[in-house]
Formats: sequence, C-alpha cells, structure tokens
Amino acid sequence: MAGVSVGMGAMNPLLGKLTALLSDEYNLLKSVRKEIQFLERELSGMRVWLERLADVEEKLDGPAKGWRDRVRDLSYDIEDCIDRFMDRLGSGDAKPKFMKRTARRLKTLWVRHDIATQIKELKARVMEESERRDRYKLDESYYSATRVVEIDTRMAAIHEEVKGLVAMDGPMKHIIALLMDESKELKVLPIVGSGGLGKTTLAMEVYRKIGSGGDFQCQACVSVSRTLDLMKLLKDILSQINKDAYKECQSWEKEQLIREIKQILTGKRYFIVIDDVWKEQDWKLVKAAFPENNNGSRVIATTRITGVANLCCSVSDEQPYQMAPLDDVDSRRLFFKRIFYSNDSCPSELEEVSTRILQKCGGLPLAIITFASLLASKTHNKDEWERLQDSIGTGSSFDNDGNLKRMKDILLHSYLDLPHHLKTCLLYLCIYPEDWMIGIKLLKCKWIAEGFIATQWGSLDQVAQNCFNELVNRNMIQPVYGNYGSSVKYCRVHDMVLDLIISLSDEENFATVLNGRICNSFPNKIRRLSMQSSGKEHKGAVQAITETKIHIRSLTLFEPNKPIVPHLVDFHALRVLDLGRCDWLENKHVKHIGSSRQLRYLRIWGSKITELPGEIGKLQHLETLDLRECWSLVRLPSTVVQLRKLVRLFVSYTAQLPASGFRSLQALEELSFGETDDPVRFAEEVNESGKCNLRYLGTGGDIAERLFCKPCYAYPCLQVLKIQSGRSLMEMVPRGMASLKNLVKLCMEVKKFDMEGLQVLMGMPSLANLHLWVIQVIKEKLTVGSNGLKLLKAFHFQYMPSSHFVSEQTASGGLRISENKPDVVRLTFAPGAVPALRRLRLYLNPMEMASDFFVDLGVQHLSGLAQLEFKINCNRAARGRVEALESSVEKAINLHPNCEIHVRRVAEARMFKDEKEWQEAVSMERKELEGFIGRENERRASKN
Repeated sequence: MAGVSVGMGAMNPLLGKLTALLSDEYNLLKSVRKEIQFLERELSGMRVWLERLADVEEKLDGPAKGWRDRVRDLSYDIEDCIDRFMDRLGSGDAKPKFMKRTARRLKTLWVRHDIATQIKELKARVMEESERRDRYKLDESYYSATRVVEIDTRMAAIHEEVKGLVAMDGPMKHIIALLMDESKELKVLPIVGSGGLGKTTLAMEVYRKIGSGGDFQCQACVSVSRTLDLMKLLKDILSQINKDAYKECQSWEKEQLIREIKQILTGKRYFIVIDDVWKEQDWKLVKAAFPENNNGSRVIATTRITGVANLCCSVSDEQPYQMAPLDDVDSRRLFFKRIFYSNDSCPSELEEVSTRILQKCGGLPLAIITFASLLASKTHNKDEWERLQDSIGTGSSFDNDGNLKRMKDILLHSYLDLPHHLKTCLLYLCIYPEDWMIGIKLLKCKWIAEGFIATQWGSLDQVAQNCFNELVNRNMIQPVYGNYGSSVKYCRVHDMVLDLIISLSDEENFATVLNGRICNSFPNKIRRLSMQSSGKEHKGAVQAITETKIHIRSLTLFEPNKPIVPHLVDFHALRVLDLGRCDWLENKHVKHIGSSRQLRYLRIWGSKITELPGEIGKLQHLETLDLRECWSLVRLPSTVVQLRKLVRLFVSYTAQLPASGFRSLQALEELSFGETDDPVRFAEEVNESGKCNLRYLGTGGDIAERLFCKPCYAYPCLQVLKIQSGRSLMEMVPRGMASLKNLVKLCMEVKKFDMEGLQVLMGMPSLANLHLWVIQVIKEKLTVGSNGLKLLKAFHFQYMPSSHFVSEQTASGGLRISENKPDVVRLTFAPGAVPALRRLRLYLNPMEMASDFFVDLGVQHLSGLAQLEFKINCNRAARGRVEALESSVEKAINLHPNCEIHVRRVAEARMFKDEKEWQEAVSMERKELEGFIGRENERRASKN
C-alpha cells in the first residue's frame, strides 16, 4: 500500500485504517460499522480516479482539479477523525472478561456515539463528491496511466561526473589568477550571471582549490539568499573562523558579532566566499564585518544582479567576473555524458533533436543537466525526445529575477515527469529556507513519519534512501559532499527549484511557508506549516494557525528568535514537530506535548529545556525522538520506556537515560546517549533483552566498556558504533568488541592502545570505516598486517598525547608530579595489508613522532590508496620538529605519486619558533604543576 502523497492525499493509508477498524479487534456499534463499510467501498473507487488524475496532472481542466482537491482534502479529514477515534477507543483484550468488557463499553460509549456523528457528516461529503464525479463524467480513456520509473542508485558516481563536466577549468584558473596575485590589499571579486549558470559551483571549486593550499589563516563560506538573516550569517562566519568564539556568541547582538569577527580577522590573511547576494544593502551590511587589512586577504561574492556586482568590486576601475553560458562543445559534452555516460555515444537518429534541445537550454548547466537527467530515465526514442523537446517553451527572455523562462519550463516538466511518491518527497523540501543545508538522515525520518514512504520493497529507510538517490539522479536536489570524497550527509535545493516547489505547494495546499513573503491570506486548512520568520509580518498568522491547528500534520520552526506561534496543545493531527534551532524554547512550551498523540517525529533544540513532561510516554506512535541539542536536560522521564514504537532515540551526552525498563524498547534501531542513571542495570537490560534490531549506537566510554566487556552476540545487526569520551575516557579497546562481526563503521576514543587492541579491530570482518583517536600508545610499533581489515576503505588515525606532565597520588594520599612521556609511535602497514583502503587520514603530534615516521609508514604497500591527508598539530610544537615531519611527508609523496595528497598545519599560531622556546614552555609547565601540587598537599595536610 502506497503512502501519503501530494496527488492522493491520505487516501492510501486511510483505506488501510478503515479495514483495520472493521476487524473484530474494535467493538463498533452496528450503525457505525455500516457507515465505515460504505466509506471503504466508496473511497476505494475514488482512489482509482485520484491515481488516474495524478498520472496526467498537466492535462487536468478546472472541474477535474477541483474534484481532486476536494477528495484529497476529504481523505485527510477522514483519516484525522479515524486516528482520534482509534487512539481514544484503544484495541482492548482479545478475550476480555465480562466485568472488564462492561466497564470498557460504559467508558467508551460517548466515544462511540461521537464517532457515529462525525462519520455521518463525512459520509455526506463522500456522497456529494461521488455524485459530482458522475456529473463531470471523468472519462477513463482520457486519463490514461503513465510509465513506471526505475530507481537508479548510482548517486555518487553520477554526481562526480556532473561535477567535473561543467567546463569549470578555464573560469576557475582565471579567477584563481585574479585572486592570487601579489597585491596585499583586500580584494573582492564578484561573480555575476543569471540563475542556473553555475556561479555557486564555480565559487565552491575555487574555494576548495585555494583553501586546501594553506595560504590563508582564516576561511569561511556562507550564503546570503533573498531574505538576509544577518545574525545567522555572522554566526555562521564565526563558527568557521573560530570555533571557541562561536560557542560563546549565542546571546550576542549584531554589533558584538561584527566586532568579534573583525578582531579575529584583523592581522590575518583571510579568504571568504559570500554566495547569492541579492541586494546592495545586504552587501553593505555583510562587508562591514571584514577589516580592510593589507595581508593579501580575498573575498568572492556571487550574485545575479549587475548593480550588486559593481558595488562589490574592491576598487572602482575593476570589473566583475561575468559568468558565461557553456559553448556548444561543452554543452554537448555535458549533455551526452549525463545520458550515455560517454561524450560521443549519441545515436545518429537523435543528433538533430539533441541540437534543438540544447538550443533551448541556452548553455545553462542547470538546464542541461536537468533535461539530460529527464531523458536518461526514458527510452532513447526519437519520438519521445521530440515530444519532450516540444513541451519546453521557446525564446530567451528573462524574468524579473534574471532567470531564463525556459529554465522554469524545463524544471516544471522534470517535476511533472516524476512518479507520484517522488513529487511528494520533493515538494516537502519547500519547508526548508533557501540555501539550507538539509541533513539527509533527518529528512528521511520526516518522509517516513509523514507517511510518504511505503514498504513496497525493502526497509523504510532503504526506500527513503532510494527516493533521495532518484531525486539526485534527476538533478532536482544537489548532494553536498564532504572533503576528499567523504559520504553524502547533506543536500541543497537550487533556489530556482525551491521557487518552483514553493509555487506548486501553494497551488496544492501541500505546505504553508512563512518566509518573509507578503502573505495576507491563509488556506482554510493548513496541513503543513514551516515558520522561517517570526510571523510578525504575516497578517492574521496567529489566528489562522489557531483556527486550523487541528488539521496541521507537520510544524517546523527555523526561527532562532521567538516567533508568533500558539501553545503546542491540541495539535491532534500532528505527525512531525521539528523545533530545531529554537534556543528560546522553555519547559512551558513543551508542557502539553503529550496531547499530540499522532506524533511520529519529535525534535527539540533548546538550551533552556531542563525537563520533559512525563506525559511524553503517551506518544505511542513516536518513532524518532531527537534531544541532542538539549544540553541543560538533566534526565529523561521514566515514561520514555513506554514508547514501544520508538525506532530512533538521540539524547545529549549530558542527560541521563533511564535504565529501568529499557528492555521494553524492542523496536529501537538507533540510539545515541552519553549517560544513564544506572550503568550496570542498563548493560544488564540491553544484554539480557538482546537488542537484535540495534543498527546504530553512539555512547560514552564508560558505558561502552560495560556493554562490550566480554564477547556476546546481542548485536548481530549493529553496523555503526561511535564511542566518545562521555564522563570518562575508555581505558582500552574492550575485548568483547571482537564479536561485532557485522560492524561497518567504528569511531572510537581510547586512552591506551596496543597491539592487542589492534588485533581486536582487525578481527572485525565487515569493518569499512575506522576513526581511531588515541591518547597513549603502549607499545612502540603497531603493525597492520594482512590478516584482517580486508574491507577497510577509510582509516582516520589521530594520536593526541596528553600534557607532558601529570599529577599522581602517592601511597600516603598526597600528590606528586610524574612525567607523561609516551613512546614514540610507529604505525606500519605490512605488505598486503588493507587491500581495499582508499582514504587515509593522519592527525599527529610532531613532538611525539619519529622524524622518519612517514617513511616507515609503509604507504608503498597501499596500492589502492586514492586520498592521503596529513594534519600536523602545531599546538605547542617546535617549528623544527614540524618541518622535519613535513620533510618526511615529501618522501611519502614520492612513494605514491598517483595519490591525491593533502598536507595541512593545524593551530599554527600556537607553534614555538624553536626547540629552546619549547623547552622553556615545558619547564614552565612543570613549575606551575609543582606549585599546584605543593598547595594541594598543604591543604590536605591541614585538613587532616
């Protein structure tokens, strides 16, 4: 059975619920049963017609659209009614005793008659629409069914092909030459061009290319968008140039943020990208944060507006870089590569129609890729290609925003070509602000919670992933890759695609978006609400939300300042509640969260939240509970263990998870937490119950030591394990981890690491991704042999020894100083080791490494290595040691000439100029610690 969709509304899940309601499990009044049977028969017929109308959406006339909209709205109302009834009535026991059955009937009598009245009203609406359908005479031959689209899961490969085919080499070299001249003055280079030309792509490639060279001390890349949120933008810049300052800035005003950014950037060479500037005033406000120093700092700004571009130029006689459309050669190359995976594989019968299609695309990469993605999903038939070519408008006139109107035609046609479920998933992205970095994992959870994903094949998570891949393949959304080819965790929506889906959403009353646009009227029934601004500029917003809140299925807040929103009570139809980035939230705002009984997804973000109400246990449909950003939350209520359908539970590392009753969460697949009120009992409950469904676990070191203290087989499905420090750092690799035979990814912080710990890791046959942070290596040499880690593709090793001196307790109870000098670490890959390794990242301290470390690394044995990254920690390190380590790296580079290698210094500003200065700092550290120990011993002696 398919799920909720933009074309069908809630019709599909509704029919399933009506069938369930007619089962013997529910003891209905006879008259109500007849009414529900009628609804089931009549709505089944309506579903067929809705499917046919959804298949030919672009052909619908006014009456057909009106009938579809009313029936779709009716399906939502009936499902809301049935959901409330089923929750209030409950299922009861299979064979209740007489007294219990009598008490239950008396208790639910008013509920039964209440539902009878509502269903009679809904039945009247259904009959009215059935009669109207007959009057309209919707002809079956006119509304014919369409094709089935196969899922293409080659997301990463396709993205990499597209990314490298937008003819960026020439423009990128030109811009780098303009920026990297010898002038020391601040230089601002604007890139100007119409929507879809690839301005952002070009700016990002330049940023990646220049930024990886280590020539700049501070770097940041931010987006302005049409509605400037200056506070968010300034905080975003601060988070990238100084993470410590960002942690303290949450309550700062605009002027304080600007002063802090200026102070950090003053005297430093910085490189900033400001993407998507729309207004001259916006540029003036943003530029105020950048000091006019003479250190060779550089800024790139992208815009569609020529006036803005001229204003951005650092001096009056400079010219903006005008982004040009692709020429015929590059257009054909990009077009054919996307369709046929080759530049010259186009059949001769398609050459002519291909030329006409490319003429309509006008050299816009976005248009070319989007149209090519559409054709890639079709049979390579000339008639089909000509039909699609004829559907796109002609002419090259621009609209008011500087977009080619043909570009909008191409995007609209690509949307109409999507299968029903993909249209729904794509439209849902309209709830996100422009240029928002959308977390893919949370997006999939929301799709599932909304009912968009059906279990026709595979798990819900896999189906959701397939939907995401398909939208990427059709170029409707853009995946965001991390550094050096890491996995996709975020995606973006091009602003032209966002404009389209917001417009379509308004037409379909799919979602209501408050993003600063003038909005003087609201739909009678708001189904999904996205608040991206405070709401003060929206006339009648509070009244409209209050009057229709019983129908709202999704409420998402992006406003960091307190918006105008009614109390979160009596939102009976709510499936998704996302209160992310709402630091104004207090306990009172979530006090009545238990009244939203239909909640499937709940995310709360607020440093002022100190407790959750016990009635959260009433949310019996809840699948995702995300509390990771509630850092003031001390403990979770004990009623959390009543959430029988909970699949994902994410808790901040400061909140305690109740141990008692944890075994009842049998549906749990993903768990992230740091502490529990009873670690011993928690470990017992988890191991006794055998959490066979747990696929993801993130926890602290002390909990992990208890869970994996001895080999067990309670985690056969566990694929991802992340162990962070928590209250205490994990001492050593738990030997019980050797039983994790299906683990694919392991991220772990450990105090002491030895060859025995390495052997445990090498005994994990499925491990493909390993992130290992080590404080102390017990033995001098760690050899990764050929007898394990056969599937390892990515290895990140970080060796961060603690302070040079530590205090330790004597037998008499006093303290004394002890030198904490770990062995000089040697990591070696033996011949034949890690044959599948593609990415190796090393983050090391030059003061604790042998100068010939990289020569002895055994890189020459890693024949499949594609990316090698070295991060050298310069914090409190002597310059000579750093340079010696870099010299060793050069030798490693010669051993692997075909590998992409990146060398980067970290915390260079805290580096000592020579060995003498380092020795003086170590001596000072010892004196300070000796002084502290002396004072502490005196205090202890006087106390005794």
